[in-house]
Amino acid sequence: LGWKNTRPTKPPKRMLATSLTSSRDDEEELVESMLYRTRQVNQITDEIKAASTVFEVDDVMLGRVTPSNLVKLLETPVFEMNQKGKLTLSSEAGSTCRSRTEAVQAVMEDLREQGDISGWRDELLSVSSNFYDNPVFLVERAAIPILGALEYGVHLNGLVRRESAKEEMWLARRSATKSKYPGFLDHIVAGGQPTGLSLMDNVVKECLEEAGIPNDLVAKGIKPAGA
Repeated sequence: LGWKNTRPTKPPKRMLATSLTSSRDDEEELVESMLYRTRQVNQITDEIKAASTVFEVDDVMLGRVTPSNLVKLLETPVFEMNQKGKLTLSSEAGSTCRSRTEAVQAVMEDLREQGDISGWRDELLSVSSNFYDNPVFLVERAAIPILGALEYGVHLNGLVRRESAKEEMWLARRSATKSKYPGFLDHIVAGGQPTGLSLMDNVVKECLEEAGIPNDLVAKGIKPAGA
């Protein structure tokens, strides 16, 4: 759940519903259409803003919490409302990354036992207002949505160039047992960005885990494409 507004956008001239063609104009318009949709879904509506409560620590905004999750969190001694009407961590959580991590983790484990969190991964993610900031605390990956915090990940597209020079893209289908979007089409490789692991190391790990792509092939063919 992101809260930072991207630059204003306007709908493209026409939303393409046809397949890719070799026309440069059509390819550029397709990219324009995709970027428009990406920016559109990356903005929070005024309705969601009005219904949610800001979660902050030390005056730094970390997320937005829904009314139902707000009630659950305030039932614990770890969370409280501050004088600005925003959700924050109480003194019970301490003031260090480690103490806050342990306090929040205990809350999330209780919510898991109550059935409020599914798909537990035993994988800690950093909670901060920016990807490059030091984490305020760490939290179980499956619990990130409870706090409405930013979650980062790596995504890899697999391209194959035929003898005709035509490029084709590999598409993966998610397992039917996945906790999120089971059976949906996906990148050939994608995964959350855990703490303590570089972006490249994470890509290499995910390639082997998700697609069986050996490390030497990844190192030979991978190319960063931006964020």
